[in-house]
Amino acid sequence: EPPPTGRLALYLLGLRAACPPPGAHRSLVTWLKFYLEEDWTGSRRHGHPLTSYYQYGLGVLALCVHHKRVREEVIRRLLTAQHHGRLGHGGNTVDTEAVVALAFTCLEQRRLVETRLAAELRAAVHSASKSMAEAQGPDGIIGNIYSTPWALQVFLATDMCQTEPAFGQAMAALLENLEAFGTAATMAQVLPVLHGRSYLDIASAHCQEELDVLTPTDVEPPPEVPGNKTVQLVVECPLPWCYELRLYDRAVAVPAAASLLDVLRAAAALQPHDFKFHTQDTPQGPFLTQVLGLEARQEKRNYWQLLTTPNTPLQMGIADYRPQDGETLILRLSEW
Repeated sequence: EPPPTGRLALYLLGLRAACPPPGAHRSLVTWLKFYLEEDWTGSRRHGHPLTSYYQYGLGVLALCVHHKRVREEVIRRLLTAQHHGRLGHGGNTVDTEAVVALAFTCLEQRRLVETRLAAELRAAVHSASKSMAEAQGPDGIIGNIYSTPWALQVFLATDMCQTEPAFGQAMAALLENLEAFGTAATMAQVLPVLHGRSYLDIASAHCQEELDVLTPTDVEPPPEVPGNKTVQLVVECPLPWCYELRLYDRAVAVPAAASLLDVLRAAAALQPHDFKFHTQDTPQGPFLTQVLGLEARQEKRNYWQLLTTPNTPLQMGIADYRPQDGETLILRLSEW
């Protein structure tokens, strides 16, 4: 299996925010450095990390937040990927560009790189910020609703929030869609932005001044919604991957509170030999990787796009989106 680069990076970011005792994270930082090297072994065959540039960028960011130097070769792997437009994954490059830009900004602001490289990092961050602003849709969302907090963190970390018009529009869109952030990972991305902060502020936190306000709370389960609903599930596979566009088209009955993931499970239960799918666990929840035996792979530059009819991309993952009764959902193998 690929190294747990992203999970360990997120854990170290959270650990730093929680103000751990001195030295508590030392062995974990060493492991993260090791995973960054293990992750890159995939470059010998495919020219990219075994995980993704998103996770790789998270690893560099976490090391910087812990005030640890990163080898120049590791940084230049990200610089080269950005320069050649290789950061894309899953049809959306905004979250990866933002994570990498935050890592570059941290390295430059913490003076963990020499002067010449710092100038290159500043130029790369400027380019990424411009690209993210251009990716903003008419609804104010940058990329999708989950990548928008990442972009806003970049604007905050670089003080562009005062001058970039995209910031205010994206912030308004974020406040209108807060219900989308229902998992711990997505909440961790959006909460700093709501307080006008970014992950880079963790690096300069004064732990001795922090009050111990972390108290456990009882989380009530969501109320049950009575009744059932019917969702039309469609699977599409265009050329060059398939000769027939529509591979599956069937109405699926599920409980009224069911998510898209529940719809997929119900379809698999109806036709266990005909309808099969696989997911991959990520910090943001399960990610659809295979449907009807067709696997989306990064080296093939394709992914399973989630849409509602006629052609509207979903802004949530399969475990978070809850379709309406009578809605048609499309799983389309697409190229990024």
